[in-house]
Amino acid sequence: MSDTFRQQVRKKPTDFSRNRSLPLTHLIPLMLNFRKGAIQDELDQFYETVTESSTASGVSPAAFCYARSKLKPEAFILLNEAALESTAIHFPQRRWHDFRLLAVDGSTGRLPNTPAIDRYFGRPAKSGVPLARFSRLYDVLNRQIVQAEMASYDTSERELASGYLPRLKADDLVLYDRGYPAFWLLAYHQEEDRHYCMRVRKDFHCAVKVFLDSGNKSQVVTLHPNRTSALQCEEYNISADPIQVRLIRVKLNSGEVEVLVTSLLDENVYFTAWFRKLYQLRWGVEENYKREKKRLEIENFSGRTPQVLLQDFHAKILALNLTMIFARVAQWLVDERHRHRRRAYQVNFANALSKMKNNIIRMFFHTSPWALSWCLIQKMADSVEAIRPDRTYPRNLKDVKVPGFSVNYKRSR
Repeated sequence: MSDTFRQQVRKKPTDFSRNRSLPLTHLIPLMLNFRKGAIQDELDQFYETVTESSTASGVSPAAFCYARSKLKPEAFILLNEAALESTAIHFPQRRWHDFRLLAVDGSTGRLPNTPAIDRYFGRPAKSGVPLARFSRLYDVLNRQIVQAEMASYDTSERELASGYLPRLKADDLVLYDRGYPAFWLLAYHQEEDRHYCMRVRKDFHCAVKVFLDSGNKSQVVTLHPNRTSALQCEEYNISADPIQVRLIRVKLNSGEVEVLVTSLLDENVYFTAWFRKLYQLRWGVEENYKREKKRLEIENFSGRTPQVLLQDFHAKILALNLTMIFARVAQWLVDERHRHRRRAYQVNFANALSKMKNNIIRMFFHTSPWALSWCLIQKMADSVEAIRPDRTYPRNLKDVKVPGFSVNYKRSR
């Protein structure tokens, strides 16, 4: 509602300056309301919720499209940053040995097949539709998306990951899977004095093979760049000097051996036995992608231009984070209710997302938002599921059927 925010997010100085049928104060909550269906139905639901009348008439889809054309996608990024800052101040933050534990992971998203989107995002050679490159910086212990990227397909996951480093702090520890390690990225972490733990392939560096042959569980080694790595460092303006890292052997239940590389060199402070469970925590970012693609339908877009796609994307990221905040408070209530039971219980997050639909609108317009918030939290706490640790299932990716979303055929309510 502030003038400062309006000036930051409008495309022209005259945008959102007149009293239109869909002002910025209505447009933002409308776009946060977990849009999945047809635009007209979403508009009707919005005005029915705001007016508390089942027969309320709202604006037309054309008016909505005109209003959103004035809005920068960065509006939702700014709001997400504000939400995360406020959460860090008002809520205790879970940490791993004083580190904020972050995980980076990438994916791809299928996009509507239009010339404008194709030019902006691109596609691989044999793909029938344009694809976007997704990247997430995810707080795995507090279950929040710290930063989300939706970039052109030809942008590498490592480049997107490196973009997070300048905003990280000395007490951040970043987890990466085995698709990320590269000498230049490790050197960049050292240059920025940022900590990491990465899974590496056995052929990543000759020092890894020597370490595996040695039988050691942990060892500090010096990595020297080869010619290709040195050229990459020069390209990214990063020092190509040798770097010290710590290699850690992790044996899985299956008997397979994995190798982790980390900047936490001191074995007397960061015990080797800790790192197996530490790396397992990276799975939280994988689960977050599942929530985004299956529950939020983040590939279900409401238009056919790059600006609309970016608006939809960042609006759903913010809505997901807001749901996380409510679910987190509800989890404290669940812990208190079930503390005498044999098993621990957690909030059913699919139900929490369902409860946020339309209620996220009411938060902006309700006369008693705190009372509404508490009622919503209690409803989330009523739907729980038992936590059964150490359950594993084989991943059969061949049987996964990926749904598609057409901008012309949206589900009805």
